[in-house]
Parts: sequence; C-alpha cells; structure tokens
Amino acid sequence: MRAQLASVELHTVDLRADGHSWESWVPDLAADERARAERISFSEGRRRFVVGRASLRRLLGSRLGLPASEVQLVEGDHGKPALDPCYAPATRGLTFNLTHSGELALLAIANREVGIDLESPLRSVDAMAVVRRFFSEAERRGFDAMPPGADRDRLFFRVWTRKEALVKAIGRGLSCPLSSFTVPIGELSMQGVVIDCPERSGHRWRLFEIGSVLPLGPDWVASLVIADQK
Repeated sequence: MRAQLASVELHTVDLRADGHSWESWVPDLAADERARAERISFSEGRRRFVVGRASLRRLLGSRLGLPASEVQLVEGDHGKPALDPCYAPATRGLTFNLTHSGELALLAIANREVGIDLESPLRSVDAMAVVRRFFSEAERRGFDAMPPGADRDRLFFRVWTRKEALVKAIGRGLSCPLSSFTVPIGELSMQGVVIDCPERSGHRWRLFEIGSVLPLGPDWVASLVIADQK
C-alpha cells in the first residue's frame, strides 16, 4: 500500500514476503547485508530483515535506475542508513527511513530529513514506568492526569512513536535523550504540528500521525517527522 503525506512517499510492506519464499529476496541485498542476515539466529528475524531491506532497496533502485543489490548505502554516526553521497546531486537530496514491528514495515521516502516509527499498542508494557523514566516533565504531567486504562496505554504508544520518529529524523536514535524534548500528547491535525529539539537547535520539525493517510487499523500506531520547510 502506498500513500502521500506532506511530500513524503509512504509504503507498507508485509514482512511475510507475500506468501513467497523469502530466500528469493536475498539476492537484492548487498554483500554486507547478506552477512548480517546470516548472523540473525532466529529465522523469523532473518526473514523480516531480508524482506524489509530488500523492499527498501527495490524502491530506491527504481528511483536510481539500478538493480536493488547495487544501490550503495552508508550509515551515519548513529547507524541511520542513507544513500551514498556519490548519487548527489542527481537524487536532489533523496532521503528515506524504515521502521518495522512484528510482520509490518513502513518505508518513508522524502527529499528532506525524515524519521518514521511504528508500534503495536497490543504489546504488554509498563507504560507509566517508561513514561516516568524516559519522557519529559510536561509529558509526564499529561499522563499522570489521565485515569489508568486502555486509552492511556494506547496513547503511550502513540506518543512513543512520535518521540522515536523525531530522534530517527535527526539521525541520533536513542543516543538522544527522550526526556530532552516534548511532543504533543493530544490529537494532531492533518497539517501536523511543528516541534523543536534541542539536539538540533535552529531546526524545526513537523510531526504527523500516519494513521491519517494509511489505514493501519487498530493493531498499529505510527508517526512521521520531517524537517519543516520554513
């Protein structure tokens, strides 16, 4: 499934390989990715990695006019993958991000810094313990004011994806303290909301909820963050 959100191209990927043998996707990977797949001890984890990365490479290869396995990727200081700078300026700043949970993956392709995150609210987690340990003071106050229950637990996952999408957009991952910035815990408009992050002062970011354009259903929540165009 494909959708467009704020100039970002979004794709869903079924990591079950559409009923086909997932081993047939391995040739789409680069040599180092094949080696990485071999090191994954659980077959389900190996399949999810192969199908997710191969799907990404196929999309990028279609943009570059290259076979999927020949697309050259590099990693930032904190492990965020990106296209090799050798493709610039032909790609006009093409960026991407990949997230997965269970058997579902989401891919985002943009021309600005982008981050995406997906979670299943059906997972069992001590939400308030995570909130008190990792969220900002303003976010903690918001959750403390809510009565316990399924609504608060689901909101936790929505807010978690918002925070994760931001740290992925700035390329820091969890090396960026999640308590150092605040995201809204209420509903977001279709136009998204502008947020700031002290880890990248002077930059503004726009946050969206992906469920507004992709019918993910009740089993998933997902968020998107892109560099805001001033």
